[in-house]
Amino acid sequence: MSTSNICDNGAHLPYGEAGLGTFGADMGLSTDRYSVLLQNSDFLELVKNVPFPEKTSVYNIGDFGTCDGAAAMTLLRKLIASLKEQHGSDVQFQIIHEDQEVNDFNSLFRRLSGLIPEPPSYLQDFENVFALASGTNFYKQCVPSDSMHIILCLTAAHWLSGKPPVNKNNIFPFPNTDTDARFMLELKASEDWEKFLILRSRELKKGGLLVVSTTSNYTTTSGEVKITSGLFLSILNTLWTKFRDMGKISQSEFVNTNMALCDKSLNLLKAPFEDPNSRVRKCNLRLLSARLVDYPCEIYTDWKQRKDRDGVDDRVKFARRFVSAHRCWSNSTFLTGLSGTRSQDEKEVIVNDLYVQVEDVIQNMNPERFVDQDMFSFVYITKE
Repeated sequence: MSTSNICDNGAHLPYGEAGLGTFGADMGLSTDRYSVLLQNSDFLELVKNVPFPEKTSVYNIGDFGTCDGAAAMTLLRKLIASLKEQHGSDVQFQIIHEDQEVNDFNSLFRRLSGLIPEPPSYLQDFENVFALASGTNFYKQCVPSDSMHIILCLTAAHWLSGKPPVNKNNIFPFPNTDTDARFMLELKASEDWEKFLILRSRELKKGGLLVVSTTSNYTTTSGEVKITSGLFLSILNTLWTKFRDMGKISQSEFVNTNMALCDKSLNLLKAPFEDPNSRVRKCNLRLLSARLVDYPCEIYTDWKQRKDRDGVDDRVKFARRFVSAHRCWSNSTFLTGLSGTRSQDEKEVIVNDLYVQVEDVIQNMNPERFVDQDMFSFVYITKE
């Protein structure tokens, strides 16, 4: 998950020291690998249909919710190579990396320049390619109207535009425990999805392509509704509730650390396109396709391969890597949600204790329980 675009006064702070590429090191390489799913689909065929008649003009590509650039780097390299083959090597490309104003753009540009080498930067492979940044939240218009040929948004659209509906009992509305809270969350997510799409419709050129991947909830063969990273969220919720009940945090702090995200269902994502009178349809956006993809947890896969190949069941390493990967997107919710009367040091002690306990819990769990935790929707949209 990207750490991007929570809009509560720009309060979602990237985790880790600026300029070190923490997201890419902890989780970005995993999402970089899942972007291969886009490459292996009909994505590059759809790209060929994007109009670009004036070869002397600039071809504009957006990477929205970029974080430190790791998630989209491999995809962008393959995309640019395909477009250069189609339109010619002399065509100029402008890649606009968008994220909130407090994003770790230092890491982004260090990665683009090659100072952070993995995944390799597309700027090292091509001439006539230029990278810029837009420090604007994507619930606002980020680039000029009718300027973009392609906009990508990889694992960022699950963030809400502001605080979630109040949930007094859990940090996140779980499908099987919070029916009313879940309904309110999905209502807010639907409104935000519509707003997101309308803004992108302004930015896209006619015939332009919008590609969104986002975490999704899904129904198992037994009929159970699950959410992406649900087990991790459940562990966070149990421990944070314990902190509240023992007086380590207050009830108001508990509510203020409700997670401002929603794993949108495929039906929710398709809904604005299926209503002929929707504001999205009136903006000339049309849904080309939408599908669910089950993406195995890379950390689980590495643990499983080592166990089967070498007979090493290293649950300590598994827990450490797993918590590190998921702390990079979840840490800020707890840190910024604690009372302003607390010192920064006090906040950090509390939050650090939370993740230490999470890691301890996961160390004592069978990693097989994490095997089916990641489900993504891939949505392809064009502007007519």
